[in-house]
Parts: sequence; C-alpha cells; structure tokens
Amino acid sequence: MNPLIFGVWDGRFYDNRSTFSPVAPEGLPLDQFSQFNPGNPIMSFVCDRGFIVMDRRANLAFSLWRYYQRAERETCGKCTPCRIGVMVIAEALGKVVRGKASEVDWEYVKTVAEQMKQTSLCGIGQTTPEALLGALQYCPDELLQAQPVAENVYDYYTVLSAPCIEACPAHVDVPRYIDYIKAGEPEMSAAVLLRHYPLVGSCGRVCVRYCEKACRRQYLDSAVDIKNLKRYAADATGPMEELFNFAQRDTNPMSPKVAVVGAGPAGINCAYHLLLQGYKVDIFEANSHAGGMAQVGIPQYRLPKGLLESETNVIEQLGGRYFYHQRLGYDFSVTDLFNRGYNAIFLGVGCSKGMYLGLDNEDTTLTGYFNGIDFLQKVERAVTGNRPFKLTGDVVVVGGGNVAMDCARSAARLTDGTVHVVYRRTEEGMPADHEEVVAAKEEGIVFHFLSVQKEIISADGKVTGLKIAKMREEKVPGSRRGKLIEIEGTETVLECTNLIAAIGQRLDQEVLCDDDGIMFDKRGNISVSEALATTRPGVFAGGDAATGPTTLIDGLAQGQIAAQSINEYLTRGSVGFVARRRMGELIKKGELMKETDPKIDLCPAPRHKLKTLSSEERRGNFEEVDLSMTEGEAIAEANRCMRCYRIYGVVTQLPIPGNITHIQNQAV
Repeated sequence: MNPLIFGVWDGRFYDNRSTFSPVAPEGLPLDQFSQFNPGNPIMSFVCDRGFIVMDRRANLAFSLWRYYQRAERETCGKCTPCRIGVMVIAEALGKVVRGKASEVDWEYVKTVAEQMKQTSLCGIGQTTPEALLGALQYCPDELLQAQPVAENVYDYYTVLSAPCIEACPAHVDVPRYIDYIKAGEPEMSAAVLLRHYPLVGSCGRVCVRYCEKACRRQYLDSAVDIKNLKRYAADATGPMEELFNFAQRDTNPMSPKVAVVGAGPAGINCAYHLLLQGYKVDIFEANSHAGGMAQVGIPQYRLPKGLLESETNVIEQLGGRYFYHQRLGYDFSVTDLFNRGYNAIFLGVGCSKGMYLGLDNEDTTLTGYFNGIDFLQKVERAVTGNRPFKLTGDVVVVGGGNVAMDCARSAARLTDGTVHVVYRRTEEGMPADHEEVVAAKEEGIVFHFLSVQKEIISADGKVTGLKIAKMREEKVPGSRRGKLIEIEGTETVLECTNLIAAIGQRLDQEVLCDDDGIMFDKRGNISVSEALATTRPGVFAGGDAATGPTTLIDGLAQGQIAAQSINEYLTRGSVGFVARRRMGELIKKGELMKETDPKIDLCPAPRHKLKTLSSEERRGNFEEVDLSMTEGEAIAEANRCMRCYRIYGVVTQLPIPGNITHIQNQAV
C-alpha cells in the first residue's frame, strides 16, 4: 500500500489525491514513514530532498513553517542570503498559518528562496529552500489557499544534522565544534563535545573517523581532518576536569542511586550523563584505575594515560564515586547491588577475555604465546607501572584489526627482532584503520597478506615458529568479501620466539550467574533491547558487553543512550521512545543523505598533513607519535569544513513522547 498523498521529492511532483494508480519516489521506503512513534501517524515530512504528505488532514504550510522556524534558529548569520532569507520565509509562512496568506508577496518569497539556494555559503541556506520552492512550483494552492491552523494542534519534531553527524554514533555536532575552532575559540569547541562525553582528548586521538568517511569534502579533494581538530580543541583547552571545578558536589539525598559496573568508555559516559541530570552514581571497577580497555588496551604512543586519567576524573568532579578492585561475580552480584539500595544498574563490563588461535592441539601455555588482550595489558603495566617487559627475537602477530596493529607496534618497541603480521585477507580488506597500517609499515613491521595460520611450532615448551599457507580470494556475486581458498603447496614457517593471537576478544560470562536474571544472546553477549535494557528490569548494559568488541566512540555513544534509558526508567517506570533515535532511523533507512552525483563548486584546499615523530624517534619508547596541530594549522583545516547541514522535520497527528516543549535546539 502506498500511503503517500502528495509531495515533491528530488524535484519531481507526486500527486495521488485523485488517482487509482498511486506513484511514489523510487527507493523511498514509505512504510517507514507511516508512523513516527508507535500509534502516532506521520502527517508530513520535510527535508532537503523536498516533502511528502501522508495524511489528507495535514497542513503543508504548518509543516513548512515549523521547518523554517528551525532554520531561523540555526542560521549562523555569516551570509546575507541565509540570514535574511530564513526570516523572510518564516514570517511569510507564519502569516499563512494565521490565515493571512493574502498578505504574502509570494513572488518576493520565491525570489528570496532561490537566492538562498544559489548563493548561501553553507547547507542550511543551500538546502532548506528545496521544499518551499517545490511547493510553490507544483502545488501553490496548498500555501496560497491554506486554512489557518492552531500552533498546538499537531506535534512536530525537527533535527539539525549533516552526513558527519549521522555517521557519528554519538551524533556529535561536528560542524558546530569546527566553527568554534575557525573563530579561535577552542574552549567553546570543547564545550560542544562535552555535551556528549568527557573523554574529548582521548576520543580525539583514537576515534575511528566514521565522520570522515561520510564527509562530503572528499568529493572535492579529501575529507576534513575532523578527528585531529577534536584533539586540537581538547589540547588547546587543557584538562577537562578543570572545566568542572564549578560543579556542585552535593546531590539531593532523595535522588535515585545508580550503580555503574565497569569504568570503561560506556560506563564512564553513562555515569557522566546521569550525574549531569542529578543522580547519585557509584562506579564499580575491577582494576585499580578507570578507563577500561582504553586504559589497558590502547598503547601509550596513541593515548597518553595521564590524559585519560584527567578526563575520567571528571566523574569525581561531578560528585560520582569510584570503587576499585570490585569485580562483578566475585565481590558482588547484580542482586547485591539492588539490595544495597541502587535503583538502577548499568553493566559496562567489557570483553576482557582475549582469544587464542584455536588450532588443533594448541597449547596456550607455551612460553612466548599471548592473546592480544593479555599482551597489551602487560605492555600497559610495563609502561605505566614500571614492570619490566622485554621481548627477544622475532614476533608474529595474527590478525588484521586495530588490536593487532596495537600489538604489532607495541612489540616493535619492545623487541630486538622483526615483527610480522599475518592476515588472511588483502590489505584493502583489513578492518584496522589505514593510518595504523601505514604507521606500522613506517616502523618496519612486515605484513603477510592472504596468509592463514596452520600450526604453532614449538620446542621445549617455547614458541619457535608459526606455519602459514597462502590464500587466494575468489569473488562471490552479491558479496563484498570474496571466498578464501588455500593454495596447496604454499606452506612455510615463520620463525619466531613470540606469537600474539589478536583475532578477537569476548565477554567473561562468569561475571553473571543464573540468579542475576540476565540472558545472553547467541553471540555470547548480554542480550539488550534497542534502549539497552536487559532481561532484568532496572538493569541496562552497553559497550563491548552488549555488542562485542567495539570502538571507543561506539562505547561512549552507548553510554549516553543507556543514561537516557535509565532516566526514563527512573522517572516513568518504563523505557519508552527516543525521538532523536527514531529520526536517525528514518534518515538511515530512507538514505536521505545519499547523493548520486555530488557537485561541489569550491576551490580545492589540500588536507593538513599531521606532523608525527619520525620512525627513528619512535624506536624503543612509547612517546606519543602524532603531534597536535598548531592554532594556525587547526584554523586552516577547520576552514575546509563546508557546514553541510540539513534540517529534517516531521509533523505528527498525536503528541510525541518526551517532546514536551516542541522545540529541539540541539543537533542530537
């Protein structure tokens, strides 16, 4: 069934008001646009692609007016066409809604909208006229003869976004924090980021750049260096904990108590957002310090531990408490926490168990044989705890992800031999960040692609080598990854004294018992709903524990989602609907930001090449390799951002849960 009544989409008019053969935009999943939250029909939807009307009672003028009210709030004011245009159009549509359409000079409005589209400097001015111009061209009577409508008769929700924002799991307003860098105000840039998480400098060093993969600048020259601009904002601002010196430590004694288990990125960010909302939060951590795998699993040359510590200290600045050497399943249980008076619990215990290769007759007790997690923990203790840890001879690392790169690059700093990486697919198929692979090669690490491990060679209880075989990859129709086939007669032995299996990690399920009432999914992770609720009421889980090994930014995003869900649970008794999550789903499933033939009419400006320590300077030490941008470099790189903002607006028949004010001033 086609629920579209009429609309203009990508410049084409669709009118089903008097036809038995309805038409709709090709590829647009209209079934997704039938209702916003369960039982609440979408009446109309407006964005940079145009508009669609799904209910005959919808008032298009009202929808466009609300859409342009958001544009009016978000214009930066730097260019006249947008600054003046949004006010002119919002005022005109406001008159229509009040029944004064005859007072509007529509030719003037159309001219203003066309000038905005053609001459504005950023996405707000360039894209918001699309829906209005489509309406004026194809169905002007919907505006010229519109009936007046009360402002509160329908509910509505608007989101300011961009390709980089939607690609970021935390929906960070990337153009906004870059704008502040352009203006020479890194503290304000950091403040934008602090709305999402406290680990600003840490994320600025190890983020996996989902945003950059979506950056539209790559269609012109290359993506903006968003990650290192974030790092610059943090470094120029100084310790994040100092920004919270104003924080009120005393919380309301009647505030609900929340227990967070695990002080990794997900747990830290969950606690952070709950503390900002006034809850009392205690964090239980098995280790002697906060940070989780970011602390013990990311080497010092990528993430200085002093920086991470200063950022995790923000929790105490806000009144939270850490309880170290407290391990779930050994020192306490989930039920124990409820018995202690906690009203809700978040499990961010991570995937702390490294995996071995799993070969036939494998002996994991061999001297020189490590899994990746244990190896990185030994490295962390050696660097930060002054515990001697040196390697001799050649090292072989099996794996192709970032953990494998961390192991290989760490081993290169600890051994007097050569480090080899064995990966079963091609270099292009490696999940590790490209920059990490490049850096590893600079440090003399040797890669063996399309190679598979066959047997561990040992003598006298010690590793002496790894037998490998060559592979070939056959394309599989309809699949991005080909089928791997071993090439007979290609077996060779890589001689080594140390072997590191960096092929994955998993949750230690022994931390939970049957009495906890928490189920696992088929992958062995904690089973959670979309709102990160577990099978036990009041218990939520996120990060590695719920998804399997993931990235720091994914963990931070899940911590924020969990905090939202816990707040709903403690205030309403149930976990309900999150409008921003739903809008993100519509944008993704509708591929609303997809561009088939992007054209960017700007002069190319090369991406800044970040300065690093030379390969010689990196030998034998764990000093940070990447160097921060200078102020001039950061401003120049920030000026490459094109502010590709888009506004998305939905009008619904019934109230949207949690949308009390009808105003969304944030991009998230």
